[in-house]
Amino acid sequence: MAEAATPTRPRPAGIRGKLGRIVGIDVARGLALITMAATHMVATTDADTGRLTTVGWLFAGRASALFAVLAGVSLAIVTGGATPRTGVDRRRARVTIAVRAGVIGLIGLLLAMTETPVAVILAYYAVLFLLALPFLGLGPRVLAGLAVAWALLSPQISFWLRGMLPDPPRGQVDLVMLLTDPATAVQGLLFTGYYPAFTWMTYLLAGLAIGRLDLRSATVASRLAAAGAAIAAAAWGVSALLLTVLDFRIEYEGRGGPISLVHWELNHIEWYGTTPDNSADWLLVAGAHSGTTFDLLHTTGTAMAVIGLCLLLVRADILRRLTYPVAATGAMTLTLYSIHVLVLSFDIGDLGSRTYYLTHVVVALSIAPIWLSFFTKGPFEAVVHEIATGIGRAVVPREPEKPVEAA
Repeated sequence: MAEAATPTRPRPAGIRGKLGRIVGIDVARGLALITMAATHMVATTDADTGRLTTVGWLFAGRASALFAVLAGVSLAIVTGGATPRTGVDRRRARVTIAVRAGVIGLIGLLLAMTETPVAVILAYYAVLFLLALPFLGLGPRVLAGLAVAWALLSPQISFWLRGMLPDPPRGQVDLVMLLTDPATAVQGLLFTGYYPAFTWMTYLLAGLAIGRLDLRSATVASRLAAAGAAIAAAAWGVSALLLTVLDFRIEYEGRGGPISLVHWELNHIEWYGTTPDNSADWLLVAGAHSGTTFDLLHTTGTAMAVIGLCLLLVRADILRRLTYPVAATGAMTLTLYSIHVLVLSFDIGDLGSRTYYLTHVVVALSIAPIWLSFFTKGPFEAVVHEIATGIGRAVVPREPEKPVEAA
């Protein structure tokens, strides 16, 4: 008796129908975008006390770090995942990623020319993509070791170099600055900007290491979540302990008068990408966007924990369905981030209003599933993909197959 044919269900359009897509990563990327938007639109620092607000405490530094770690995960996935590409495929991937970096960087430089209050991250992303090219053939253990070494060493090197560099550029690094004062622009992108690529390579290396794992494994996801939480807690705790033992404190003028922050309270303020370079004691803090070893380890740990939890979350069919709008948002972050930055450049809403922020979130969660029910990529993602892959194929064509000789 013949076996009955296995019924096949029609595959829906959009990211749910794209073979090989890891939905948990899209959910994590969607969360990164939503929480980054919160730091752009809701106050992260109390104007009177200088301390982080609830939104700042939860998301400042952590959201952008998650975004950067996920960039590394994406690079790992598109270059072979757990089995890195070799030969012609790797060479083509490097060209494709370099072109992709150029296009994304150009978008970022143009967005930075608007009146947006957002510190645009895309040009820094582009630099990170270029810096990642030599590491695309490495395995997860080597990449993880490099990420740890980078977190330990790069903040100290950056501190030493920044002491010899000119004052950082004022305002955002945009296309005009890059064309008229390239040295200052490069300094900002690498060392003194809001997302300094030199130290932020920690995130990309960590993301590459994560992307080289079997992300469909529940065991891998569980270990990521547990290890990330442990690293984050340890980094924060050691920083707070050292600041307390050394009795470190600062005083400055706030809106309500003199403010004194002591010990672990120093981790409750937000920085602008780096700490001051007048004292090495600043390297002990773990505050948001301080760029210290403790900050890098803490935020890498929180990113690992979120990624692991998202991978576990979508293993349940009902939760995968419920989180689909977030996953769809995460599948077209370049488009939605760019629109978000551009909209904020116009005075059309009450910046600082939670209602205005929630409106942005609802619109993103509504637009993304609708768009991806008709198309497989967001509009910006599609353009970048076509340009990058087209040039990649042209520059590194596949080697012609040798004809098989007859026996």
